[in-house]
Amino acid sequence: MRSFLSLLGITIGILCIISVRTAVNSLEMNIQNSLASFGNDILYVQKWPWIWTDEYPWWKYLNRPSVNIRELEQVQERTTDAKACCLMYFAGNTTVIAGDMVAERVSVNGVTYDYNGIKDMEFTEGRYFTPAETKNAQGVALLGASVAETLFENRSRITGEEIKINGVKLKVIGVLKKEGSDLFGFTLDNNVIVPFSFMSMFVNTTGQDGDPLIAVVPKKGVPIEELKYQLKGVMRSVRRLSPFAEDNFAINQVSVFTEGIASIFSVVSIAGWVIGIFSIIVGAFGIANIMFVAVKERTYIIGIKKAIGAKQIFILLEFLLEAVVLCIIGGIVGLLVVVGLIYVLQYFVTHLWHSDFKFYITFFNLALGVSISVVVGIIAGFIPAWSASRMKPVDAIRSK
Repeated sequence: MRSFLSLLGITIGILCIISVRTAVNSLEMNIQNSLASFGNDILYVQKWPWIWTDEYPWWKYLNRPSVNIRELEQVQERTTDAKACCLMYFAGNTTVIAGDMVAERVSVNGVTYDYNGIKDMEFTEGRYFTPAETKNAQGVALLGASVAETLFENRSRITGEEIKINGVKLKVIGVLKKEGSDLFGFTLDNNVIVPFSFMSMFVNTTGQDGDPLIAVVPKKGVPIEELKYQLKGVMRSVRRLSPFAEDNFAINQVSVFTEGIASIFSVVSIAGWVIGIFSIIVGAFGIANIMFVAVKERTYIIGIKKAIGAKQIFILLEFLLEAVVLCIIGGIVGLLVVVGLIYVLQYFVTHLWHSDFKFYITFFNLALGVSISVVVGIIAGFIPAWSASRMKPVDAIRSK
């Protein structure tokens, strides 16, 4: 019972540390994967920054000019390090109609031709826009998988059909492959993609509340910071800003979120360490107590061993190894509990809550759990083992 309770402290400590680390790592990786859908190597030029401080008043952002087609053309011409440049505008909560069927809360994305160089898309049927369709404001559209299923349920052929957005007719030329939603719910499944030049027919893309953006992808081998520096110079030149004037545009990238998330998760991880360490300390004292009792019970045997020639190092290692093994057993039990809990949670998340959230059990965390157990065993067992190895044979034998 004494051994069980001592091992329980080690088990709970490892359980706390590894479960918190696994949860934090899983959440961080899911968020990063979700943010990656926006593109880790994409720069977004627009009026509003994604993160701002009170040092710069919000009304200054509001009064900034929005990016437009003319500026896109200038960026495409002057930015030599860019692989693709695309102008985009998002109109959410839009109703799309096809015959008697209605799809509500759809996001309509107006894009220029280079959008396929910004976002990878797979089609179940149909094709992407042609340069002429995007340039000449033709009424064509690409449907996300969820929108296509809602508007054309059980239809084997959708391309060529007509849809209506705000009373304006469009022809479906492609249907995108289902992506599934990420942690933020961002997916093209519930989107309709149309040429930006045509979007102005049913959406006010130049309004005060609108914020179109220019997405820019660097060429292969070009560092993102180098492209950002060049893009900033191009935009200042296009907008004819004097050398002393502040920028009237923002260049955003996903890294501003990933860096902030990493700092938040580091704090949560530290909290898990603190909780786990207290449990491990309790377990370590328990292991030390067990080892002191074991030394006391075997004092006579220690004396006999030393009398027939056993060296101090052998006695030391004997008890030290016993303490380490006890801690490893407790640590492995804790790891098994963590793995079991993760598999149970994954089942509930996937099958009952229908979420794409994934738990990641890394080899590093498993190795960390075993390593902590070994270190705790060495620390907890060293003093009892040292006292046993320093015993004098005659005194140890007489202790019986």
